[in-house]
Amino acid sequence: MRKSWFILIVAVMTFAMFGFSNVALGQFGGLKDKVKNKVEKKTEDAVDKKIDEATEKSDDENKEAKEAEEGEPAAEGSEAEKPAASAATGATATSEDMSLYTKYDFVPGDKIVFFDDLSREEMGEFPSRWNLDNGVFEIAKQYGQNWIMCSDEGSIRPRVELGALPPKYTVEMDFYNKGGESKGHWFHIEWMDAEDVAIGILRLQDAKHTNLRIKDKDVASKDLQNILSAGKHTMRVMATKSTIKCYIDNERIANVPAVDGLAPIGFRIHLDPWTDDAANPMLMGSFRYAEGGKTMREQLDEAGKIVTHGILFDSGSDKIKAESYKTLADIGQLLTDDPALKLSIEGHTDSDGADESNADLSLRRASSVKAYLSTTFKTDDARLSTKGWGESKPIDTNDTPEGKANNRRVELVKL
Repeated sequence: MRKSWFILIVAVMTFAMFGFSNVALGQFGGLKDKVKNKVEKKTEDAVDKKIDEATEKSDDENKEAKEAEEGEPAAEGSEAEKPAASAATGATATSEDMSLYTKYDFVPGDKIVFFDDLSREEMGEFPSRWNLDNGVFEIAKQYGQNWIMCSDEGSIRPRVELGALPPKYTVEMDFYNKGGESKGHWFHIEWMDAEDVAIGILRLQDAKHTNLRIKDKDVASKDLQNILSAGKHTMRVMATKSTIKCYIDNERIANVPAVDGLAPIGFRIHLDPWTDDAANPMLMGSFRYAEGGKTMREQLDEAGKIVTHGILFDSGSDKIKAESYKTLADIGQLLTDDPALKLSIEGHTDSDGADESNADLSLRRASSVKAYLSTTFKTDDARLSTKGWGESKPIDTNDTPEGKANNRRVELVKL
């Protein structure tokens, strides 16, 4: 019965799709591909929803039967559910809940090449640190911060000198999803070659569907475990000359171990709003492109200290963000592997704000890192000390957004 119902639904929706598509083709001519793709996607979503409703009850019944066969599931906190010694637990006074990030292996690059948080842009103007290919873009303030709003499909590029990408690099791009019944927009990060051809495309469509395409070949396609909730989210890339990993928030959506012959010289961001609905604007946020560096072990052995931009905090806060999990896990592993290792955890800020406030903030952040390491990895307090240098020891200029981003860091100095 369920199968017959499904076939009927597909037939009806397919008929509707072709009917609408034919009308659209006649009316819009050059826009036929875009209209067709979006109608097809809308049709697929409607069919998926009906199928989910039809099978939900059956799935629940199967789940109950399986639990009855296997006995009661392990209670939360039991031995079967306990995290490994190196895994983070729930939120604390000094850190966000990292339990969803225990399989998250993204580590941001050490040297920022381009950074734009849009904080100094003027409302209604085109973003000053980007170049326009086509489309309509302007700065808008929504949800308490500045965004690049796209109201007509097009592309923009960060103002970065073109050339071969670093041997290791990371890209991070924030965006906003309206959630609820609102349709998700289409966000693309594109790798461009010397002929100005997009030789790589990372796509997020409809707040759920992801795809990585390299040189006209789909190398990864995955639907997110859950459709994105309302709020700010992040697309991430961590790459070398021969490998690429991609993420949406804490979920890895592509892991390509061998990429041959890919020679990009820059990036392009392509945005495609689902509608021009003022209640559901297409918003792109901060963009960060950074060069990767040496491993923590290499830094310790060669320089006697680790410089990391992977321990993250909100502006003015000393609470560690969940995205810091992998960096903290790597530090914890070093401490576990070398019981004699002692570290001074030292916080640094940029020059924004008063000297005294920056010194206090940097010390509180260092103390949060110490508390996390001591609690999570059972590290003896005597092996860890803290200092807060504020803005007094910059490693870059404080006159550019990239320089300031480089100066905001945590250092772990070998004692």
